[in-house]
Amino acid sequence: MAKEPKKIEAVGEDFIADESKIKRVSHEFPFPREVVWNALLDGETWTKWLPITKVEWTSPKPYKVGTTRTVWIGEQVVEEVFFAWEDTKRMAFYFDRTTLPIKACVEDYRLQNVPGGCRLDWIFRAKAPFILGPLISGQMKKGIKKGLPELEAYVRDHPAKFGLA
Repeated sequence: MAKEPKKIEAVGEDFIADESKIKRVSHEFPFPREVVWNALLDGETWTKWLPITKVEWTSPKPYKVGTTRTVWIGEQVVEEVFFAWEDTKRMAFYFDRTTLPIKACVEDYRLQNVPGGCRLDWIFRAKAPFILGPLISGQMKKGIKKGLPELEAYVRDHPAKFGLA
């Protein structure tokens, strides 16, 4: 029987303001920022580059601050609330309710144009009991670092899906 998600601490910008406590990964894509943004908006695409089973947007379009989404990672569930939203530039959310053993968590995805494409900067911080915080943060960083080149390959292999063709 699946566990019921528990409410955890709502956090935002202040939680990721301390550079010494965050994890960061950057990746340059050979695509316009809007193309990568379209990939981030597509729930199915997340399952192609991360160990995510399903993504369901639980708020109607247009997405904005306050938008909600549910993510399944195997049997684990994360209910997210977006606290920052700038179309084609930034989406950031905190975990609102989850079955994961954490107390608070933020993920921040920022896109900016660079010569020849765009760069995605991912910022992450989790607070968890005992040693779990650094362990979870390290695993997330490793997964994103491995996954972003896979996202690039998926977009390259499905150009029409993301407005590239």
